[in-house]
Amino acid sequence: MKASGIIHNPGRGTFRRLQVLRAWRVTPHMRRVVLTGPELAGFSFYRQGLGPYVKLLVPPLNLKDPGWPRIGESGAIECPVDQRPSVRTYTVRDFDEELQELTIDFVLHGDEGPASRWAAKAEPGDSIALLERGFSHPYGVDRYVFIGDHTALPAIAQSLENLPDDSRGEAVICLGDDEDKQHLRAPPGLSVTWLIGEKTIELPSLMRDLKLASAEPGEYLFLWVGAEARLARFLRSHAKDGLSLPKDQYSILNYWRRGFAEGSFERSG
Repeated sequence: MKASGIIHNPGRGTFRRLQVLRAWRVTPHMRRVVLTGPELAGFSFYRQGLGPYVKLLVPPLNLKDPGWPRIGESGAIECPVDQRPSVRTYTVRDFDEELQELTIDFVLHGDEGPASRWAAKAEPGDSIALLERGFSHPYGVDRYVFIGDHTALPAIAQSLENLPDDSRGEAVICLGDDEDKQHLRAPPGLSVTWLIGEKTIELPSLMRDLKLASAEPGEYLFLWVGAEARLARFLRSHAKDGLSLPKDQYSILNYWRRGFAEGSFERSG
């Protein structure tokens, strides 16, 4: 019998100052930003993790070369109030160790949040910083089920691209606009379904999709969901009580919260 379970790595929190190398729109509402800099040396990227993430320190608007925080004698982070960055969690879409290039995809929400505003205007030479964080890596999985909306698309895309070639499963992605679909590389045994016209995951369609997450006897199934906060809270309860999945068989993350501007509610799970 093969071993199965999940590894959680919270990351080391290493502070790195980076610069924009290039940026472009992948789709009408998604902008890709490639970052680089000498401080990427030694960056730890576990490609097989599901949705590996970092904490971005987004500088205030129009501050091209911010005075980044430093650690004071007391161990506290010190920073001038007018230069204080906004801290947001983002998926590492890709990392090229040879070229020292780190790629992050940003969903564009207009001017609703600091990260979206910054990404929409980012140009080569702009500064940003990150705190190195972690990943989750389930192993011995027989079947994967991914469910997410536009905000979860970078994490789902990164995960599908790096699963073992013999992986099986399904991915269901909700988008408000057909033009925001992307070509995703996935193992032959993993299907991708796009629900167009659904900007967010709604409960009726979600309960339909969750039927995919009913494990067969003896099957090690892993459920990954990126969703609105209240829905994610419901799903964690449903995964445990409705689907009878143990904790090592699901990762359900809060990606945003209804009524909050982008980024003003920090994701968790």
